[in-house]
Amino acid sequence: MRIAAVSTTLHERCAALLCHRDERIVFSHVTAARLFGAPLPRRCEEDDALHVSVPAGERSPQIAGIRSHTIAAWSPTLVGDLPVTSPAQTWLDLVPLLDRPSSIAVADYLVSGTAPWTTRDHLEAIVAASPGRRGVKHARAQLPAIRTGVDSPGESRLRLLLTDAGLPEPAVNFTLLDRAGTALARADLAYPIERVALEYEGDIHRVDRQVWMKDLRRRERVEDLGWRMVRVTASDLHEPAALLTRMRKLLAKRDNSWV
Repeated sequence: MRIAAVSTTLHERCAALLCHRDERIVFSHVTAARLFGAPLPRRCEEDDALHVSVPAGERSPQIAGIRSHTIAAWSPTLVGDLPVTSPAQTWLDLVPLLDRPSSIAVADYLVSGTAPWTTRDHLEAIVAASPGRRGVKHARAQLPAIRTGVDSPGESRLRLLLTDAGLPEPAVNFTLLDRAGTALARADLAYPIERVALEYEGDIHRVDRQVWMKDLRRRERVEDLGWRMVRVTASDLHEPAALLTRMRKLLAKRDNSWV
């Protein structure tokens, strides 16, 4: 299982709280998500409060800077040496606090990677076991949109932007092959039939010259095979009209004569 890169300050604050409390507590909600390394909106990343949960019916800490919650199903896990709510429980707790794209981006993160924190089955199980819980209706509606193999929250948001606009759902992390069947590149999102690939580019693609040059060479190789490579940035997600217009035009051109 992955060990998230957590700021020393957050870890130390959590460890210090445990040293002075006798109650059964676990870190939950935004704090648990940060300990898992999940991608969160900036407002959540800047939340200085420590969120903790206690079993239903037990006394919760009443301390400045601590936000206390109760939890019916007591099944804590560990991140390093810190007790936290399970990844699935953490996601369910976050659903009422986040918008839909942010919530799905968290779920994509938790079920992706070489050593995922949880699985789609676990997310489905906790939703099924939590009827009437705040946010469970939204969580149930989001389950079909969660995907494994996603590398970044930008990819999640881009995929949702496309499908919410009525475009077909693209394949996630699609491997492009040359004519000999050798893997040439991997696209964040792809429409294989139309041979259109999308790459979400964070700041590192802009400020790191080595990454930028690598991207250029890969794009040339991909386009030599007859694919169109569409590069997407955060500004495209905030103002998507031009991107969506371009994608509709590209997907309408189905020219397979190169095969």
